[in-house]
Amino acid sequence: MKLRWLGHASFVIETPELTILTDPFGEEVPYPGIREAADVVTVSHEHHDHNAVHVVKGDFQVLRGLDEQSKKARRLDEEVKGVRFKTVPSYHDDQEGKLRGENAIFVMDIDGVTVAHLGDLGEKLTSSQAEEMGKVNVLLIPVGGYYTIDARTAREAVDLLKPDIVVPMHYKTKYTESWPIAAVDDFLEGMENVVRFDGNEGTVDRQTLTDRMQVWLFAI
Repeated sequence: MKLRWLGHASFVIETPELTILTDPFGEEVPYPGIREAADVVTVSHEHHDHNAVHVVKGDFQVLRGLDEQSKKARRLDEEVKGVRFKTVPSYHDDQEGKLRGENAIFVMDIDGVTVAHLGDLGEKLTSSQAEEMGKVNVLLIPVGGYYTIDARTAREAVDLLKPDIVVPMHYKTKYTESWPIAAVDDFLEGMENVVRFDGNEGTVDRQTLTDRMQVWLFAI
């Protein structure tokens, strides 16, 4: 499968059968606008920089992590064209959602490779959440702090989950210099096996998963 970062917490995951787009952002977010088509769009929570499904092209199915009425994270377990999607409830802050509400972690089993998108996780990942997620091959994790977990808490989540590939997201870049989030540097400090891409795309299959954890840093 191909993994492409569009900026912020938005990725395109392409397989021969299915194109998945995570957490689309709207026009007010200063990354290049989303012009992608998809079959499935996942929404970790209902904030404008994560739920702008109107910018996505095509005839797609939306999988929302929060219940539309209660705004509580729901436990989704659904299969679309051979890809299993399940959610693990979490909070958008470290005060049990009192500040920013709830957030859904999306876990996707794609051709035997498990991809976990943590959305705007704002609390320390618990062992029970990690157990519910299961073995994670590719971890898409926020690291910028302020709105989400910071670099230190993200490192703790990585240590708990022990993924094969870690892809940091939701951090300060040239597009978001005015935002109160941190750059990726603190998260990368002391990390081994950091793979820096010239572009925003990589290919993942069973052969790319090694015994040694890799950190993939995309350019955009």
